[in-house]
Amino acid sequence: MTETRENGLSQDALFSLLSNPRRRYILQYLNRTGETIRLQALAAEVAAWENETEPEALTNKQQKRLYVSLYQTHIPKLEEAGIVEYDGDTGEIRLTDRGSDLNRYLDADAPEGDGGRPWGRYYLLITLAGALAYGLVAVGGGGPLDRTGLVVIGVGWVLLVALAAFHAVETERGDGD
Repeated sequence: MTETRENGLSQDALFSLLSNPRRRYILQYLNRTGETIRLQALAAEVAAWENETEPEALTNKQQKRLYVSLYQTHIPKLEEAGIVEYDGDTGEIRLTDRGSDLNRYLDADAPEGDGGRPWGRYYLLITLAGALAYGLVAVGGGGPLDRTGLVVIGVGWVLLVALAAFHAVETERGDGD
């Protein structure tokens, strides 16, 4: 079934475009910067990403291999789909509005501003507030709760704090990659 999405691409066309890691990185990079970039500079960024290094540390061979791949294959496919605009005279590439719409389909490495919320932080804050309330109840005599009830609730809160802290740390680590 090839249902058409709001961005005008069929599901098959969308999946085909996003099936290649280079094209996904191009879209992520253009979404993150929000600026026009020259093809040569984009090739250096993609090559650095693939080689897990900085653009300055790339060899000419690495850059040229990526440049040719982007020029001959990836940029034409993205341009044909209306995702990017490429000016062959200046070598400049710009993300179109349709391309910006694809950001939500990209993986966790997508730039911030994609509407994502730091749920790990929210969970941690809520859990810490609950633990504080529990501590106040425990110190204040516990009211209708007996000692066993307070211990069970306390262990539950400690587990929730640990789980929320773990989720917050993992969320932050994922954002920094």
